[in-house]
Amino acid sequence: MLKKYDIRSSANACKTLVELSGVEISTWKKYVGHEREYRYTDDLVEDVIKTYGQLPRNYLDFDFIYFHVTTSANNCATIKKYGILDLKQAYLCKESEIRIFLDQHGVLLNLDNGLLTFNGRTYDITFHSGNCPRTGTQEYLCWSIGRKFYFDYTTCGFLSVWERSPYGGQVHCRPEILWDIDNLLRLDLSGEWEQSHCPYEITAHVKGGDIIFDGDEDQSDKDKVLMYLTMAYDTAFGEPFEHVLLMKNGVQIPPTNIIEIKPLSFWK
Repeated sequence: MLKKYDIRSSANACKTLVELSGVEISTWKKYVGHEREYRYTDDLVEDVIKTYGQLPRNYLDFDFIYFHVTTSANNCATIKKYGILDLKQAYLCKESEIRIFLDQHGVLLNLDNGLLTFNGRTYDITFHSGNCPRTGTQEYLCWSIGRKFYFDYTTCGFLSVWERSPYGGQVHCRPEILWDIDNLLRLDLSGEWEQSHCPYEITAHVKGGDIIFDGDEDQSDKDKVLMYLTMAYDTAFGEPFEHVLLMKNGVQIPPTNIIEIKPLSFWK
C-alpha cells in the first residue's frame, strides 16, 4: 500500500513526517532549534527517527501529492478530459489548448521528423544532447525547441512552493515552449497567451516509481528516503521552499489522479 507524502503546507508536512516516521509531533518539536548541533539537518532527522521511530524502506512506496501549475482559457477542460499530458503528448492531442493555439497561428510541428514550419519556411528542430550549437545562432534557437520536445518534455509540479517568488520558468503565465518559439520566429505568442489565459493550480498525486529522484541516483535507498523526510521536516518547521517534482519520460497523469483544479492562489 502506498504511503501518502504531502508537504504542500506546514500542516501537511507535519502530518507526513509523523505518519512516515512513526515519531509524534511533540517529539519533533523538541528538536526544533537544535539543527546546529548536527552537521546537516538530515543527520538530525535520521537521529530522531532512529531513536523514536522507524525509517521507511523506500520512497518508491510513497504517493506524492503535488501542485501542477498551468494556464487555461477554458477552465482546464482538456486536462479534465485527458489528464496532465507531457509537452509531446499535449501537442499530439488535437484538442489540447497548446495544439489549437499553435495551429491558429500557423506554427506546425512534425515531431516524427523533427521539423517546424511557419510562414512557408521549415526549420530543423532535431535534438542531439552532445551537440549544442553556439548560443545566439538560429541553430541554437532551433535546438532549444527540439530540447523541449525530445528531452525536457516531462510533466512536472511542486511538492511545495515559495509563495513570495514565482518559479523561474514562468509557467503561471504561459507554456515555456512558447518563449522558445518566440525567440526563433520573432513573435509574441507568449504575450498573447498570457492575455487570453488564466493561471490554475492542479492538485494531483503520482506514485514514487513514476518520478525522477532529484538527487544523486547512486545514493542508497535510506539516503533517498531521508532526503524526502528532511524536506518534510524543513517545511513543517520552517518557511515552505520551492521543491520541484519531475515525472519520468512518458509518464502522463490520468484524470483519476487529479484531486482538485482551481484558480492559482499564489505567485500574484
